[in-house]
Amino acid sequence: MASTDDKFGNLDDTFHTEFNAKYQKKGIRLPFEPRSAKYKCFLVEITPEIARHILQYYNEDNRGLSNTQVNRIFKSIEHDNWLLDGQPITFNVEGNLTEGQHRLSAIAKCKHGRKFLCVIVTGVQLEVFSKTATNKPRRPFDEIKRHNKKAVVSQASVLGDILKRRKGDKLCIQNAIFYYDNWIKDIKIAQLSSGEYEKVFTKFTNQRKTVSAYIALCERFGKSDECATFLELLNEELKDDDEDNVSSTLTLEFVKFWNKQAVDLSNEKRMDLLYAMLCYATDQTILREDGMINFNATPTDLDHDAMRKQGVYRKFLA
Repeated sequence: MASTDDKFGNLDDTFHTEFNAKYQKKGIRLPFEPRSAKYKCFLVEITPEIARHILQYYNEDNRGLSNTQVNRIFKSIEHDNWLLDGQPITFNVEGNLTEGQHRLSAIAKCKHGRKFLCVIVTGVQLEVFSKTATNKPRRPFDEIKRHNKKAVVSQASVLGDILKRRKGDKLCIQNAIFYYDNWIKDIKIAQLSSGEYEKVFTKFTNQRKTVSAYIALCERFGKSDECATFLELLNEELKDDDEDNVSSTLTLEFVKFWNKQAVDLSNEKRMDLLYAMLCYATDQTILREDGMINFNATPTDLDHDAMRKQGVYRKFLA
């Protein structure tokens, strides 16, 4: 089988003239040759015009483009500028782009006159997509762990649930450290309380992060006493299945409602329902501390659009 050098002959010596002649006619002179038989690495300043040109003429053997990813990178450039992260833009021996099309697409959206220093690698082998093991995707927790070696996965899970309940940012690599530092004190308090409400966390074992997120939110927004009162009553309720041994009207009806309404839901929907139920029950506890008050809610009452207008649910959204 012919080697790469044999296949392309003296490509690196002869391509330059052909390359520049072709693209000078189009008004673009690329500062490097994407097609190369030799494996090379160098720095190049890429302009939006160059980026668009590469995408149009040297991107014929790549995966589909994700506009969401392009917009995410573009927003990052606009907010934090172009960061020198060491990630290269790569081209195979035929001159086709293999890595970097989303970054180039984001650069292409930028204003005329901007320049972006990029690491360029040419001469990448053709078989890399099918034969090379893929990189392990980075998760928000990986960034948190890099920042704080004592962090544990469950803390990131609770943090993600907190952000979901607040209907704001989703936990991602870019915001993980900021939100971790902001919420970790409340999260630790919430997780420590699991021992005090053992029956509650056992009953809702698949929704532990949501219960912890609820406790953390109560801690943050000054509702820790009401939260503790309700969870203590609920914990007592769950200690005995005997309906004659009722902790409170509120907790009895809370458990019955959950057992009936949650049974056919996905776990994601169960977490949404449980969170709304906990917020609603907290409002009822505020009205009557001993829990001798009806739960008195329907599934419609617990929908986000209804809940966001009242009580602690609304307060936690702020």
